[in-house]
Amino acid sequence: MNILWILEDALRPDHMGCYGYPGNTTPNCDRLAREGVRFTNAISTASHTLPPIVSMITGQDAGTHGIVNPARFAKWKFEKLWEGRRTPLHTLREQGYKIDGELVTRWAPLGFDRDTAGDDIPAYFGQNQDQKWFFFAEPYPTHLPYNPPDEYYRMFLPPEWPTSSDAEKRLAVVRNFLIVHPSGVISKLEAGESDPLPDDDSDDAHKRTAGTVDLLPEDRPAVLALYDGEARVFDDLVGTWIRALEDLNLLDDTLIILTADHGEELMERGHVGHCSCNLKGTLYDESIRVPLIMRFPARLPAGRVVNRQVSHIDIMPTLFDLLELPSPPDMDGQSLLPVIGSETAPFREETFCETPPAGWQALARDKRDIWCLRTQQWKLIMNTESPTGLQTLELYDLVQDPGETESLTASRPDILAELLPKLEAHIAGAVQYDD
Repeated sequence: MNILWILEDALRPDHMGCYGYPGNTTPNCDRLAREGVRFTNAISTASHTLPPIVSMITGQDAGTHGIVNPARFAKWKFEKLWEGRRTPLHTLREQGYKIDGELVTRWAPLGFDRDTAGDDIPAYFGQNQDQKWFFFAEPYPTHLPYNPPDEYYRMFLPPEWPTSSDAEKRLAVVRNFLIVHPSGVISKLEAGESDPLPDDDSDDAHKRTAGTVDLLPEDRPAVLALYDGEARVFDDLVGTWIRALEDLNLLDDTLIILTADHGEELMERGHVGHCSCNLKGTLYDESIRVPLIMRFPARLPAGRVVNRQVSHIDIMPTLFDLLELPSPPDMDGQSLLPVIGSETAPFREETFCETPPAGWQALARDKRDIWCLRTQQWKLIMNTESPTGLQTLELYDLVQDPGETESLTASRPDILAELLPKLEAHIAGAVQYDD
């Protein structure tokens, strides 16, 4: 069994056809969903890229591994914080797998062998068709800037959209900058602070650049068309990879995992992007709900839909279960094979997330954190302010209020009393580093 793990940056499930989106954004991803298992309630461990990458590969909550901000990343990578530590990738290597991927040099402590950035992925499949491989693909189309080919933009733009020169100027910021934030905030890049993760290997579109724009409600149809066009660009890549595996007779012998690192705000709160881009990050569902599709015909039933809440931390335990290997003992996640087999199988009820509001672009003096506990029905969010340490709470009924518009902290003290001790215990048990 080969493993192709596709991690699309900032891909929202509700903008994919297989999740009910009316636009024809993802025909190739939809095929994977038809031929595999689709999870409708998969949750990220954060709303920016770094913590979910570590969580997915280790099977650990962000509170367990602690790599949640630039300062901790620098200690992790450059101060050898994890020197000598084994990860699941080391076990897979010992099982004879090549451990490669694109843009993975930055995650070196996780155990990748080779970064193929700039190489042709279908060629990789051909060159290694007689070997076992684990390949981690990290395409970027749905990450800012959103600037798809014009025909894809026009494919999703309502013909009645009232374009104007002022609107085009605002859209130009969305089309051309990696960090797109509203006025009144500033990024690490703009402040001139050092960045422990340089973008030397990024393509030109995703070099670190910053622009300020205050979008208006009437801009939303065009913003969505730009984003949907990029989703179609990503889907074209997926189609290319599927066809290459088919041509090599490798498709059915390859476990394909398709997910995203986090969600993406598309003007639900007035701006676009996620916390490292808009500097106004949250843990509302548009920022942390992700697609999750797995295809492996030998073991996974075609067309199965799982509605139970699952997490990034459950993917690696599932992979080990499919390989019939014992999971490393330090994983927080659980194999998803039981809930794939039966929705009523025992499974963890809570998922935890955390993020700095400005993510990767948080200023050195910004010590704020946001934490949340999410169940199938409820979400409790704790916002911590710096330097006072003041905490504010938000409680949402995700069934009755999926847009998370009305906090129920005052009207549902019973639910608050049930969830708050669990969230506080999780925070108290989170690994601490000297930032």
